[in-house]
Amino acid sequence: MAKATYHVRVSGVIPADLLAELDGLTVSVEPPETVLHGSLPDQSAVVGLISRIHGLGLRLIEVRRLLPDEVPESHTDVKD
Repeated sequence: MAKATYHVRVSGVIPADLLAELDGLTVSVEPPETVLHGSLPDQSAVVGLISRIHGLGLRLIEVRRLLPDEVPESHTDVKD
């Protein structure tokens, strides 16, 4: 199954030292929120990301799977 791209919105700004745990995702700050975009391989990876966000004490606002036409050009996977 192909990876799916997700849009995750978190309340507040994620401290820089905690961003290392969210490697592989694009981070943009849109005060007062932080938005993560990225491809995840399967549903268990999505649950793992949500668990990590919760473990960091952050408030999750939204998790949304993007349709192919909603994925920004910079987030499309390059095929080998």
